[in-house]
Amino acid sequence: MKKIIIFSIFLIFSVFLMNQHTFAETEDEKERKELVENAANSLKRENTDSKTTVIDDKSEKKDEKEIKKKLGKLKKFLPTEEDLDKITLRSVWRYVDKQSDKNEEFGIERIQALIRDIGRVYDPIVNKYKVATIQIEIIKFNDEEKIKNFWMIDKNSDFENLYDNAYLIGTPSDGTECMFNYSNVGAMTICKTDEFIIQSIIFDKYQEHYTYSKPQTGIKKLTINQDEITTQIVENILKKIHKNEKIEFNNELHKILESNIEIKQKQQLDANKQNQIKNGVNKKDKFLAEKNENKLLGIEKDKKYGIQNFSCLKDEFGLITISGQYNNNQIKKDKVVMEILFLDYNENVIFKNKANLLEIDEFETKRFLGNLKIDDRFSTCSVKIHN
Repeated sequence: MKKIIIFSIFLIFSVFLMNQHTFAETEDEKERKELVENAANSLKRENTDSKTTVIDDKSEKKDEKEIKKKLGKLKKFLPTEEDLDKITLRSVWRYVDKQSDKNEEFGIERIQALIRDIGRVYDPIVNKYKVATIQIEIIKFNDEEKIKNFWMIDKNSDFENLYDNAYLIGTPSDGTECMFNYSNVGAMTICKTDEFIIQSIIFDKYQEHYTYSKPQTGIKKLTINQDEITTQIVENILKKIHKNEKIEFNNELHKILESNIEIKQKQQLDANKQNQIKNGVNKKDKFLAEKNENKLLGIEKDKKYGIQNFSCLKDEFGLITISGQYNNNQIKKDKVVMEILFLDYNENVIFKNKANLLEIDEFETKRFLGNLKIDDRFSTCSVKIHN
Protein backbone atom coordinates (compact mmCIF):
# COMPACT_ATOMS: atom_id res chain seq x y z
CA MET A 1 0.00 0.00 0.00
CA LYS A 2 2.83 2.31 0.87
CA LYS A 3 4.44 1.62 -2.54
CA ILE A 4 1.20 2.50 -4.38
CA ILE A 5 0.94 5.83 -2.61
CA ILE A 6 4.58 6.74 -3.44
CA PHE A 7 4.08 5.77 -7.12
CA SER A 8 0.93 7.93 -7.38
CA ILE A 9 2.73 10.94 -5.93
CA PHE A 10 5.62 10.46 -8.41
CA LEU A 11 3.16 10.17 -11.35
CA ILE A 12 1.35 13.39 -10.40
CA PHE A 13 4.67 15.21 -10.09
CA SER A 14 5.79 14.03 -13.58
CA VAL A 15 2.54 15.18 -15.21
CA PHE A 16 2.91 18.58 -13.56
CA LEU A 17 6.46 18.96 -14.94
CA MET A 18 5.34 18.02 -18.49
CA ASN A 19 2.53 20.58 -18.44
CA GLN A 20 4.95 23.24 -17.32
CA HIS A 21 7.34 22.39 -20.21
CA THR A 22 4.49 22.48 -22.78
CA PHE A 23 3.26 25.79 -21.44
CA ALA A 24 6.79 27.19 -21.64
CA GLU A 25 7.15 26.10 -25.30
CA THR A 26 3.75 27.63 -26.14
CA GLU A 27 4.74 30.90 -24.55
CA ASP A 28 8.10 30.92 -26.38
CA GLU A 29 6.47 30.21 -29.72
CA LYS A 30 3.91 32.96 -29.22
CA GLU A 31 6.65 35.41 -28.32
CA ARG A 32 8.69 34.48 -31.48
CA LYS A 33 5.63 34.98 -33.68
CA GLU A 34 5.06 38.43 -32.21
CA LEU A 35 8.69 39.36 -32.83
CA VAL A 36 8.49 38.21 -36.46
CA GLU A 37 5.28 40.21 -37.07
CA ASN A 38 6.79 43.29 -35.47
CA ALA A 39 9.90 42.98 -37.66
CA ALA A 40 7.76 42.59 -40.79
CA ASN A 41 5.63 45.59 -39.84
CA SER A 42 8.73 47.70 -39.34
CA LEU A 43 9.72 47.03 -42.98
CA LYS A 44 6.30 47.89 -44.39
CA ARG A 45 5.70 51.34 -45.96
CA GLU A 46 3.10 53.30 -44.10
CA ASN A 47 -0.21 53.56 -46.02
CA THR A 48 -1.44 57.16 -46.04
CA ASP A 49 -4.65 56.27 -47.85
CA SER A 50 -7.56 55.38 -45.66
CA LYS A 51 -8.76 52.83 -48.24
CA THR A 52 -6.81 49.64 -48.70
CA THR A 53 -6.20 48.58 -52.33
CA VAL A 54 -6.08 44.86 -52.89
CA ILE A 55 -4.38 43.63 -56.08
CA ASP A 56 -5.09 40.07 -57.03
CA ASP A 57 -5.02 37.84 -60.08
CA LYS A 58 -8.61 38.74 -60.98
CA SER A 59 -7.84 42.47 -61.29
CA GLU A 60 -4.77 41.73 -63.44
CA LYS A 61 -6.84 39.55 -65.74
CA LYS A 62 -9.44 42.30 -65.92
CA ASP A 63 -6.76 44.81 -67.01
CA GLU A 64 -5.59 42.38 -69.70
CA LYS A 65 -9.13 42.04 -71.02
CA GLU A 66 -9.49 45.83 -71.14
CA ILE A 67 -6.26 46.11 -73.18
CA LYS A 68 -7.50 43.47 -75.60
CA LYS A 69 -10.80 45.29 -76.00
CA LYS A 70 -8.95 48.44 -77.07
CA LEU A 71 -7.65 46.67 -80.19
CA GLY A 72 -11.21 46.44 -81.52
CA LYS A 73 -12.98 43.95 -83.73
CA LEU A 74 -10.44 44.11 -86.54
CA LYS A 75 -7.94 42.17 -84.43
CA LYS A 76 -9.63 38.90 -85.40
CA PHE A 77 -8.58 39.42 -89.05
CA LEU A 78 -4.86 39.62 -88.28
CA PRO A 79 -2.86 36.45 -88.98
CA THR A 80 -2.05 34.58 -85.80
CA GLU A 81 1.54 33.63 -85.07
CA GLU A 82 0.52 30.05 -85.88
CA ASP A 83 -0.69 31.28 -89.29
CA LEU A 84 2.68 32.94 -89.87
CA ASP A 85 4.48 29.73 -88.95
CA LYS A 86 2.40 27.81 -91.50
CA ILE A 87 3.23 30.37 -94.21
CA THR A 88 6.99 30.23 -93.58
CA LEU A 89 6.99 26.55 -92.53
CA ARG A 90 8.96 27.57 -89.41
CA SER A 91 8.89 30.08 -86.57
CA VAL A 92 10.35 33.26 -88.04
CA TRP A 93 7.91 36.14 -87.41
CA ARG A 94 6.51 37.39 -84.11
CA TYR A 95 4.36 40.42 -83.24
CA VAL A 96 6.08 43.25 -81.39
CA ASP A 97 3.29 45.84 -81.52
CA LYS A 98 -0.43 46.17 -82.26
CA GLN A 99 -2.43 49.40 -82.28
CA SER A 100 -5.94 50.37 -83.34
CA ASP A 101 -7.76 53.65 -83.77
CA LYS A 102 -10.93 55.20 -85.17
CA ASN A 103 -11.46 58.36 -87.20
CA GLU A 104 -15.01 59.65 -86.93
CA GLU A 105 -14.44 62.40 -89.51
CA PHE A 106 -13.60 59.93 -92.28
CA GLY A 107 -15.72 57.11 -90.86
CA ILE A 108 -12.89 54.56 -90.66
CA GLU A 109 -11.65 51.97 -88.19
CA ARG A 110 -8.06 50.76 -88.41
CA ILE A 111 -5.64 48.29 -86.85
CA GLN A 112 -1.87 48.32 -87.42
CA ALA A 113 0.65 45.66 -86.44
CA LEU A 114 4.42 45.31 -86.57
CA ILE A 115 6.09 41.91 -86.98
CA ARG A 116 9.79 41.27 -86.43
CA ASP A 117 12.08 38.52 -87.71
CA ILE A 118 13.10 36.51 -84.63
CA GLY A 119 15.11 34.04 -86.68
CA ARG A 120 17.91 36.48 -87.44
CA VAL A 121 21.24 35.75 -85.77
CA TYR A 122 22.13 39.02 -84.04
CA ASP A 123 25.18 40.72 -85.53
CA PRO A 124 26.08 43.85 -83.53
CA ILE A 125 28.55 45.12 -86.13
CA VAL A 126 27.20 44.68 -89.68
CA ASN A 127 23.47 44.11 -89.32
CA LYS A 128 22.72 46.19 -86.24
CA TYR A 129 19.21 47.72 -86.31
CA LYS A 130 18.55 46.22 -89.76
CA VAL A 131 16.47 43.18 -88.82
CA ALA A 132 13.65 42.50 -91.30
CA THR A 133 10.17 43.71 -90.28
CA ILE A 134 6.65 43.53 -91.72
CA GLN A 135 3.96 46.18 -91.29
CA ILE A 136 0.31 45.10 -91.53
CA GLU A 137 -2.62 47.50 -91.78
CA ILE A 138 -6.35 46.79 -92.05
CA ILE A 139 -8.76 49.68 -92.64
CA LYS A 140 -12.54 49.34 -92.53
CA PHE A 141 -14.41 52.19 -94.26
CA ASN A 142 -17.95 53.17 -95.19
CA ASP A 143 -17.51 55.84 -97.89
CA GLU A 144 -15.42 55.58 -101.09
CA GLU A 145 -14.70 59.30 -101.39
CA LYS A 146 -13.79 59.66 -97.73
CA ILE A 147 -11.35 56.75 -97.81
CA LYS A 148 -9.62 58.26 -100.86
CA ASN A 149 -9.21 61.56 -99.02
CA PHE A 150 -8.02 59.78 -95.87
CA TRP A 151 -5.46 57.77 -97.85
CA MET A 152 -4.14 60.92 -99.50
CA ILE A 153 -3.73 62.69 -96.16
CA ASP A 154 -2.43 59.72 -94.15
CA LYS A 155 -0.14 58.16 -96.79
CA ASN A 156 0.59 61.27 -98.86
CA SER A 157 -0.19 59.28 -102.01
CA ASP A 158 -3.07 58.61 -104.38
CA PHE A 159 -4.53 55.10 -104.21
CA GLU A 160 -5.43 55.04 -107.91
CA ASN A 161 -1.89 56.07 -108.88
CA LEU A 162 -0.52 53.25 -106.73
CA TYR A 163 -2.71 50.80 -108.63
CA ASP A 164 -1.82 52.26 -112.04
CA ASN A 165 1.92 52.15 -111.31
CA ALA A 166 1.91 48.69 -109.70
CA TYR A 167 4.15 45.93 -111.03
CA LEU A 168 1.37 43.31 -110.81
CA ILE A 169 -2.42 43.59 -110.44
CA GLY A 170 -5.18 41.04 -109.93
CA THR A 171 -8.79 40.37 -108.89
CA PRO A 172 -9.04 37.34 -106.57
CA SER A 173 -12.81 37.77 -106.11
CA ASP A 174 -15.65 40.03 -107.28
CA GLY A 175 -15.23 43.57 -106.00
CA THR A 176 -11.65 42.97 -104.81
CA GLU A 177 -8.69 44.70 -106.48
CA CYS A 178 -5.12 43.78 -105.54
CA MET A 179 -1.70 45.11 -106.49
CA PHE A 180 1.94 44.22 -105.86
CA ASN A 181 5.03 46.40 -106.09
CA TYR A 182 8.63 46.08 -104.94
CA SER A 183 12.04 47.72 -104.63
CA ASN A 184 15.55 46.64 -103.64
CA VAL A 185 14.69 46.90 -99.93
CA GLY A 186 11.31 45.17 -99.81
CA ALA A 187 7.83 44.79 -101.28
CA MET A 188 4.21 45.77 -100.79
CA THR A 189 0.86 44.07 -101.42
CA ILE A 190 -2.44 45.95 -101.16
CA CYS A 191 -5.98 44.66 -101.67
CA LYS A 192 -9.16 46.76 -101.62
CA THR A 193 -12.69 45.42 -101.23
CA ASP A 194 -15.94 47.37 -101.00
CA GLU A 195 -15.33 47.99 -97.27
CA PHE A 196 -11.74 47.00 -96.44
CA ILE A 197 -8.20 47.99 -97.43
CA ILE A 198 -5.51 45.47 -96.49
CA GLN A 199 -1.85 46.41 -96.75
CA SER A 200 1.28 44.36 -96.03
CA ILE A 201 4.78 45.85 -96.40
CA ILE A 202 8.08 44.08 -95.79
CA PHE A 203 11.36 45.92 -95.15
CA ASP A 204 14.15 43.45 -95.85
CA LYS A 205 17.30 45.37 -96.77
CA TYR A 206 19.48 42.26 -97.02
CA GLN A 207 16.76 40.26 -98.84
CA GLU A 208 17.00 37.38 -96.41
CA HIS A 209 13.41 36.28 -97.06
CA TYR A 210 12.98 36.96 -100.78
CA THR A 211 15.08 38.35 -103.64
CA TYR A 212 13.47 41.55 -104.94
CA SER A 213 16.50 42.95 -106.80
CA LYS A 214 15.76 41.36 -110.20
CA PRO A 215 14.85 43.76 -113.02
CA GLN A 216 11.20 44.39 -113.91
CA THR A 217 11.62 43.71 -117.62
CA GLY A 218 13.33 41.22 -119.88
CA ILE A 219 13.92 37.50 -119.51
CA LYS A 220 14.96 37.81 -115.85
CA LYS A 221 11.89 39.75 -114.74
CA LEU A 222 10.77 39.28 -111.14
CA THR A 223 8.28 36.49 -110.48
CA ILE A 224 6.52 35.89 -107.16
CA ASN A 225 5.59 32.55 -105.60
CA GLN A 226 4.38 31.07 -102.31
CA ASP A 227 7.58 32.24 -100.56
CA GLU A 228 6.70 35.93 -101.03
CA ILE A 229 5.39 36.85 -97.58
CA THR A 230 3.36 40.04 -98.26
CA THR A 231 1.00 38.33 -100.71
CA GLN A 232 0.58 35.40 -98.32
CA ILE A 233 -0.34 37.67 -95.38
CA VAL A 234 -2.88 39.66 -97.41
CA GLU A 235 -4.42 36.45 -98.74
CA ASN A 236 -4.72 35.12 -95.17
CA ILE A 237 -6.56 38.30 -94.10
CA LEU A 238 -8.87 38.26 -97.13
CA LYS A 239 -9.92 34.69 -96.41
CA LYS A 240 -10.77 35.63 -92.82
CA ILE A 241 -12.80 38.64 -93.97
CA HIS A 242 -14.78 36.49 -96.43
CA LYS A 243 -15.01 33.54 -94.05
CA ASN A 244 -18.75 33.94 -93.46
CA GLU A 245 -19.50 34.87 -97.07
CA LYS A 246 -20.04 32.61 -100.05
CA ILE A 247 -16.83 33.77 -101.70
CA GLU A 248 -13.95 31.47 -102.50
CA PHE A 249 -10.62 32.24 -104.09
CA ASN A 250 -10.28 30.54 -107.42
CA ASN A 251 -6.54 30.49 -106.97
CA GLU A 252 -3.75 31.64 -104.66
CA LEU A 253 -3.19 35.40 -104.65
CA HIS A 254 0.41 35.29 -105.91
CA LYS A 255 -0.69 33.09 -108.86
CA ILE A 256 -3.53 35.49 -109.69
CA LEU A 257 -1.14 38.44 -109.69
CA GLU A 258 1.41 36.60 -111.84
CA SER A 259 -1.23 35.47 -114.34
CA ASN A 260 -2.34 39.07 -114.91
CA ILE A 261 1.08 40.43 -115.81
CA GLU A 262 0.12 40.49 -119.50
CA ILE A 263 -2.93 42.62 -118.66
CA LYS A 264 -0.69 45.07 -116.83
CA GLN A 265 1.75 45.21 -119.74
CA LYS A 266 -1.11 45.83 -122.19
CA GLN A 267 -2.40 48.64 -119.98
CA GLN A 268 1.04 50.23 -120.00
CA LEU A 269 1.28 49.98 -123.79
CA ASP A 270 -2.19 51.49 -124.19
CA ALA A 271 -1.25 54.30 -121.81
CA ASN A 272 1.95 55.00 -123.78
CA LYS A 273 0.00 55.13 -127.04
CA GLN A 274 -2.54 57.48 -125.53
CA ASN A 275 0.27 59.74 -124.32
CA GLN A 276 1.84 59.76 -127.78
CA ILE A 277 -1.48 60.63 -129.39
CA LYS A 278 -2.10 63.28 -126.78
CA ASN A 279 1.35 64.79 -127.30
CA GLY A 280 0.80 64.84 -131.07
CA VAL A 281 -2.56 66.56 -130.67
CA ASN A 282 -1.04 69.05 -128.27
CA LYS A 283 1.70 69.93 -130.76
CA LYS A 284 -0.81 70.46 -133.54
CA ASP A 285 -3.01 72.51 -131.25
CA LYS A 286 0.00 74.57 -130.27
CA PHE A 287 0.84 75.21 -133.92
CA LEU A 288 -2.74 76.18 -134.74
CA ALA A 289 -2.87 78.49 -131.74
CA GLU A 290 0.40 80.10 -132.77
CA LYS A 291 -0.86 80.45 -136.32
CA ASN A 292 -4.08 82.09 -135.16
CA GLU A 293 -2.12 84.39 -132.88
CA ASN A 294 0.07 85.48 -135.80
CA LYS A 295 -3.03 86.19 -137.84
CA LEU A 296 -4.51 88.28 -135.07
CA LEU A 297 -1.30 90.24 -134.66
CA GLY A 298 -1.03 90.73 -138.42
CA ILE A 299 2.55 89.43 -138.45
CA GLU A 300 1.93 87.07 -141.34
CA LYS A 301 -1.10 85.73 -143.14
CA ASP A 302 0.39 82.25 -143.26
CA LYS A 303 3.51 80.76 -141.74
CA LYS A 304 6.44 80.53 -144.16
CA TYR A 305 8.51 77.37 -144.05
CA GLY A 306 12.28 77.14 -144.38
CA ILE A 307 14.90 79.71 -143.39
CA GLN A 308 13.45 83.00 -142.14
CA ASN A 309 14.89 86.24 -140.70
CA PHE A 310 18.41 85.28 -141.83
CA SER A 311 21.17 87.85 -141.32
CA CYS A 312 24.98 88.22 -141.31
CA LEU A 313 26.31 91.27 -139.48
CA LYS A 314 29.94 92.30 -139.16
CA ASP A 315 31.09 94.46 -136.23
CA GLU A 316 34.04 96.86 -136.02
CA PHE A 317 36.33 94.06 -134.83
CA GLY A 318 35.67 91.89 -137.91
CA LEU A 319 33.46 89.37 -136.05
CA ILE A 320 30.48 88.16 -138.11
CA THR A 321 27.26 87.16 -136.32
CA ILE A 322 24.98 84.77 -138.21
CA SER A 323 21.38 84.38 -136.97
CA GLY A 324 17.97 83.27 -138.17
CA GLN A 325 15.30 80.59 -137.72
CA TYR A 326 14.09 77.47 -139.46
CA ASN A 327 10.32 76.87 -139.68
CA ASN A 328 9.55 73.21 -140.27
CA ASN A 329 6.49 71.96 -142.13
CA GLN A 330 4.24 69.01 -141.23
CA ILE A 331 7.05 66.44 -141.73
CA LYS A 332 9.29 65.57 -138.81
CA LYS A 333 13.02 65.73 -139.67
CA ASP A 334 15.98 64.08 -137.99
CA LYS A 335 18.43 66.57 -139.48
CA VAL A 336 18.48 69.70 -141.60
CA VAL A 337 21.83 70.76 -143.13
CA MET A 338 22.44 74.47 -143.69
CA GLU A 339 25.23 75.59 -146.04
CA ILE A 340 26.31 79.20 -145.46
CA LEU A 341 28.24 81.02 -148.22
CA PHE A 342 30.34 84.08 -147.38
CA LEU A 343 30.72 86.54 -150.30
CA ASP A 344 33.02 89.49 -151.05
CA TYR A 345 32.02 92.78 -152.62
CA ASN A 346 32.07 91.15 -156.09
CA GLU A 347 29.78 88.37 -154.81
CA ASN A 348 32.52 85.78 -155.06
CA VAL A 349 32.49 82.97 -152.50
CA ILE A 350 35.42 83.42 -150.11
CA PHE A 351 34.36 80.89 -147.49
CA LYS A 352 31.82 78.06 -146.92
CA ASN A 353 30.52 76.60 -143.71
CA LYS A 354 27.90 73.97 -142.76
CA ALA A 355 25.67 73.73 -139.71
CA ASN A 356 23.18 71.04 -138.70
CA LEU A 357 19.76 71.41 -137.06
CA LEU A 358 18.81 68.11 -135.38
CA GLU A 359 15.48 66.45 -134.48
CA ILE A 360 12.93 68.96 -135.67
CA ASP A 361 9.31 68.05 -134.95
CA GLU A 362 6.28 68.85 -137.07
CA PHE A 363 5.65 72.61 -137.38
CA GLU A 364 8.54 73.35 -135.01
CA THR A 365 10.57 76.54 -135.23
CA LYS A 366 14.28 76.30 -134.44
CA ARG A 367 16.44 79.37 -134.05
CA PHE A 368 20.19 79.42 -134.72
CA LEU A 369 23.03 81.78 -133.84
CA GLY A 370 26.77 81.69 -134.60
CA ASN A 371 29.93 83.77 -134.89
CA LEU A 372 32.81 83.73 -137.38
CA LYS A 373 36.03 85.74 -137.82
CA ILE A 374 36.92 86.45 -141.49
CA ASP A 375 39.15 88.80 -143.53
CA ASP A 376 38.24 92.30 -144.72
CA ARG A 377 37.00 91.18 -148.15
CA PHE A 378 33.71 89.97 -146.62
CA SER A 379 30.59 91.81 -147.76
CA THR A 380 27.56 89.56 -147.25
CA CYS A 381 26.44 85.94 -146.96
CA SER A 382 23.70 83.57 -148.10
CA VAL A 383 22.29 80.22 -146.93
CA LYS A 384 21.11 77.05 -148.66
CA ILE A 385 19.21 74.04 -147.23
CA HIS A 386 20.26 70.45 -147.99
CA ASN A 387 17.78 67.83 -146.68
